[in-house]
Amino acid sequence: MFTFLHAADIHLDSPLRGLSRYESAPVETIRNGCRKAFENLVDLAIAEKVAFVLLAGDLYDGDWKDYSTGIFLGKQMGRLDRHGIAVFVVAGNHDAANRMTKALDSPANMQMLSSRKVQTIQLNELDVVIHGQSFARQHVDENLAVGFPPAEKDMFTIGLLHTSLDGRAGHASYAPCSLGDLHSKGYQYWALGHVHKREFVSKDPWVVFPGCIQGRHVRETGAKGCVIVTVEDGEVKTVEEHELDVLRWNICQVDVSDVSTMQKLRERTRMAIEKQRLLAGDLPLAMRICFQGATTLFDELTAYPDRFEDEVRMVAAEIAGDDLWVERVDNAMSGKRDLDQVLAGDDAFAQLLKEIIVVPDDPDEIIGLETVVADLKKKIPSELVGFGSTVDLENKGVLERLVQEAKNMLLSRMLAVGEKE
Repeated sequence: MFTFLHAADIHLDSPLRGLSRYESAPVETIRNGCRKAFENLVDLAIAEKVAFVLLAGDLYDGDWKDYSTGIFLGKQMGRLDRHGIAVFVVAGNHDAANRMTKALDSPANMQMLSSRKVQTIQLNELDVVIHGQSFARQHVDENLAVGFPPAEKDMFTIGLLHTSLDGRAGHASYAPCSLGDLHSKGYQYWALGHVHKREFVSKDPWVVFPGCIQGRHVRETGAKGCVIVTVEDGEVKTVEEHELDVLRWNICQVDVSDVSTMQKLRERTRMAIEKQRLLAGDLPLAMRICFQGATTLFDELTAYPDRFEDEVRMVAAEIAGDDLWVERVDNAMSGKRDLDQVLAGDDAFAQLLKEIIVVPDDPDEIIGLETVVADLKKKIPSELVGFGSTVDLENKGVLERLVQEAKNMLLSRMLAVGEKE
């Protein structure tokens, strides 16, 4: 009997996209998160006395800004080497973009498998064969799985591959293949990478995406880590999930249905946040808080979103202090005011509201918006419009959200003025 550790998508020293604009963001915690999670991985491998470690791509996150990434990796590989633990790695799309590593030797106990063809590693003392192939370039469109050889007779055979398989939401298509392609090889275990959410695709044979080891933004929510596989008599006995992350991303839903006072809203918000805190255990949280449901407070909250967001952040700070960072507050609430009754009037106020409502939600249909957006891109810092930013002006979905939020805010403020009159 022996065990091995399977992880993927380490993304060492991944850059922080747009976080610097948040005054309260735990920048250093997030910046060092992937390193600390990788240290946890090494600690786990040593504690569990695994026979070897498999890393299924994207160990790096593109080119290093300096050699500190390589020095850190060398130290961690050295820790594993002193315990006799070998590491077998295939390069993924992010690794293939790293020019520095192509000119450097890997640590003594770490073997990066070939990108020219499928490479075979035999561990005769364990009756194990590992087949794997790295990415030769960043964009690999061909099916690499078809080039893998059939399983070795009387050997526990592992396939090590960075792939999008038959497609996963939110992930680009790289080295696509079908589950049938993998099953046809007769392997006992396929160690996959690229998909950042853990998924047991198949259990006969085992086809596993372990997910990334540390969430880096709000699209990578929940626990992150690796799996440890126990093999007995040439078969997989167990596949155990292990958490490695040091900061957890979370989307907290708050239902405000029938909430009619700010005090009740704060209580509902507190309950929702505390529930998510319990689920995360002792880990610090980076949280997006989303409000939904119909409430009579809609106009007040939507008219002054900054004031509303400050209220939410105060509640979060009271609950967890520096261990909880509110990344964003999303307002998807609806109002209970009879807007149709207001619009039925024929006065100037009703006409103005109608003109606001008929503004298209589709940014492409708003005359002059393209010019306004182009001017904004020239005036605001580049990190505010980059990938993953809440105001990513290159993303049509973000523009649609901003247009809708602007309409809601304007309508709410106009209705508030109308009530006072």
